[in-house]
Amino acid sequence: MSATIREQIIAAYVTRLESWTTANGYNHNCGAKVQRAVQHVEFKDLPVCVLFPQSEAVEQRYNQNLCEMTIKIEAIATLGTGNASEIQEELLGDIIRIMTDQTVSVTALIEDIVYTNGGGAELINPEEQTVGAVAEFKIKYFTIIGDPYSQ
Repeated sequence: MSATIREQIIAAYVTRLESWTTANGYNHNCGAKVQRAVQHVEFKDLPVCVLFPQSEAVEQRYNQNLCEMTIKIEAIATLGTGNASEIQEELLGDIIRIMTDQTVSVTALIEDIVYTNGGGAELINPEEQTVGAVAEFKIKYFTIIGDPYSQ
């Protein structure tokens, strides 16, 4: 069976996150390793970003469901000789920019994406000198009532 509209959107954002590189104008190369909903990443995999699909709210409108899904993005990088707070702000800025860039369509399936929450995360592992940032987004899209595979 084909993927639901929700899964197609999630997959499109995973692909978008894979373009998160310094060669594409970002501060970090978190797109080198994009993962979905993993709770633990290995130091050898850094820098990394993890996409967590979250719950969604649904409202019925004109024989369609207007779905509002939350996606959380976590980015983790090595501290190196940098300042943790500055790196967190760079990571957060990169996340917001890559997720909300309207100049390149991620997918025609969504109606809107809005940054709703985020900030620097605690040092993930002080012994290994890792630092991170997290951001949440609301993504709105439609499906046909009773058919999550169609719009």
